[in-house]
Amino acid sequence: MDNLYSKHKIPSGEVIIIRKGNRQDAQKLIDLKKSYIKGTTSIPLYEDEYRNTIEEEAEWIDRYNNQDNSLLLLAEYNGELIGNIDLTGNQRRKLYHTGMIGMGIHNDWQNKKIGSILMEATIKWAKTSPLQILWLEVYASNTAGIKLYEKFGFEHCGLIKDFFREGKPIDKITMVKYI
Repeated sequence: MDNLYSKHKIPSGEVIIIRKGNRQDAQKLIDLKKSYIKGTTSIPLYEDEYRNTIEEEAEWIDRYNNQDNSLLLLAEYNGELIGNIDLTGNQRRKLYHTGMIGMGIHNDWQNKKIGSILMEATIKWAKTSPLQILWLEVYASNTAGIKLYEKFGFEHCGLIKDFFREGKPIDKITMVKYI
């Protein structure tokens, strides 16, 4: 399953492509990330803090493609990136069976099942990888994200109160899924 590529028709009728990222996606991926980081209430990063150059982003993409316990998938519509998910496998030998998930969807494409499609493809891939434990962190206020993760079998396993400072403090929830 190294050559991941699939098409999905979403409820609104558009056909979305899910595929692995490559070096040539670096600029579009930077633009996508900055688009959903800007004004976000669920990602602990401000737009000006994301400073990867095109070359740094390309190297970041390469790391995902060269590690057998890591994955970067992109969601694309008409040649434009609309979402991404990364599964970062730990490179320490004692933790090599664990991977952390991060995901972002362009604001115009949220609540259209893109997250579900990306999560399903990632879990399917993870079952063929060395990974046994998937985990993620989510703002307690991100009820849509929590609902999505629960739908895919993630369980709450930790909470840190007042972890995020964005106006009022927000708790951080850690969730886990065993493969």
